Amino acid sequence: MNFLAMTPLQAALLGAVTAMAVIAMYLLKLRHRRVVVSSSILWTRVLDERHAHSLWERLRKFISILIAVTIALLLALALARPQITWLTGSDEGVVIVLDTSATMATRMSDGRTRWQHAVDEARALLNSGGATTEFRVLDTAGRAAFSPTTNRNEASDMIGQLRPQAGAARFPEVTEQGSTVYFISDGVSISEAPAAVKRISVFEEANNVGITAFDIRSIPSTPLGYEAYLEVQNFGPRSEAVGITLTAGTGQTIAKSVSLASGETLQDVFDLSRFEGGAIRASIVSDDDDMAADDLAFGYLPVKRRTRTLLVTRGNNYLESLLKLDSHVELLKTDPAGYGENPDIDVYIFDRFAPAKAPARPALVIGAPAGATGAAWLREARGVVQKPEITTWAEDHPIMQYVSVHDLSIERAARIDASNLTVIAASNQTPLIVASENPKWVMLTFDLQSSDFPLQLGFPVFVENVLSWFGREQLAVHQAIGTVEVPMKDAQIQTAEGTAVDSQTVAGRTIFEAPEPGLYSATSGDTRIQIAVNLGNKAFSNVNSSVFTDERAAVSAPNWLRRELWFYMLFAAILLISVEWFTYHRRVTL
Repeated sequence: MNFLAMTPLQAALLGAVTAMAVIAMYLLKLRHRRVVVSSSILWTRVLDERHAHSLWERLRKFISILIAVTIALLLALALARPQITWLTGSDEGVVIVLDTSATMATRMSDGRTRWQHAVDEARALLNSGGATTEFRVLDTAGRAAFSPTTNRNEASDMIGQLRPQAGAARFPEVTEQGSTVYFISDGVSISEAPAAVKRISVFEEANNVGITAFDIRSIPSTPLGYEAYLEVQNFGPRSEAVGITLTAGTGQTIAKSVSLASGETLQDVFDLSRFEGGAIRASIVSDDDDMAADDLAFGYLPVKRRTRTLLVTRGNNYLESLLKLDSHVELLKTDPAGYGENPDIDVYIFDRFAPAKAPARPALVIGAPAGATGAAWLREARGVVQKPEITTWAEDHPIMQYVSVHDLSIERAARIDASNLTVIAASNQTPLIVASENPKWVMLTFDLQSSDFPLQLGFPVFVENVLSWFGREQLAVHQAIGTVEVPMKDAQIQTAEGTAVDSQTVAGRTIFEAPEPGLYSATSGDTRIQIAVNLGNKAFSNVNSSVFTDERAAVSAPNWLRRELWFYMLFAAILLISVEWFTYHRRVTL
């Protein structure tokens, strides 16, 4: 036994002094008053009975003293906070690191997942700790920002808040010196841990066939043609019959069945030409599949409608050739004299011209108009800047995705006032590309003939991005399960079924949590993008690649007592006081 509040010598002295004080008070005898009686005959019977019961009298006094001393010692020693290791456990610190990678959701032979077994192991560690053991709960995703605690129930609640999730996994940094560190894992996602760490394995070989890649892409040779690329791999120990189904939101389906040997990969392409636009769901079914997260994948098929685009120009071979080759564009052309608004037009492109009145549809204006045009809805030129160099550009804006302009050469550009506009690219002297949200238009303050922009690899991408930003549906952005970042500020996030998803804006980006595969939409103003969230990672689907399949740290049996020993000593003292009070009033004890 050791003591947490005193040294053993101090505790012994306290116990000895307490016991002697109680015994001394019992042994002190009051001096009885002498009384003269007329005869002792009447007291003979009383004296005889007293002699007959003298043994019980002595025992009764001894038992009374023993109870009193026991009560006093219990109260005194409780102050010293005694601890018995085999009874209450050790008071050393314990750090529990739980592997929260995606493979921990794999089902085991008993029908429960590796994660559920890991939680059981972690809570067994809590029960094996001492009454004063300080517990720290950490995870491999770096999200367990829990403070150390000596409360087992609180630590158990911390463990209950964790869940397996996709994402980068790493062994956390442990700062507690002298603590015992336990790592509970299946050994798949994290292959190494510090040498001093005690590892508890929850690995068991499992069957898994998973979708490792799914993508919807356009067919360059076919206008408005799309295809789906699907990759499926068998990570289990035996051959599996796999059913594959692609389903559109309208109910259209493509189905096939294949047989995959252990370790075999299927790579296939599916023609979506007869599918209408909307969400596309890929699913696989196999016997005894132990991991469900990689059995589904989602994509988005844009509505198959070409953008009716009116090009207003006096002649521009660059633009005409580019727009004619774009399978998503239905091109109409006119010169400034023949321009007139048409309700059937989706997008206008004005080349070195702008009408006096803003069109009802979005417009791309190439070359800032001179003041004589009277286009008050734009920014008129206030001079010319020679050979401007691009110094800044908004690479996160949708129209600049995959467009590099750092080596763009411009002979001259108009100087404009860009107040209340979004500056997409600029030199030190003037904005070069600006955008307006309402009404929606994009303007280049230079024309194509005075720059090498049409010769840049990014020019076709830029035009395509502008047309998409104007309202054309795009293919989905692919993200992994877990924390999803959208390059839009204050976007509203919804599932494919229209359910709102909690999100927050950080550094101009919208962030939300996607715990499972699904299709989400992000909307900000008139801009909407689709986000396909899938597992799609061989490292997560390969559930049998454990590095410590047989290792296991022995967890000691639960301790008898869940609280410190002083709590039970105080309880025992109160119980004995109650017994003593009852027996005293019954004249059993003194």
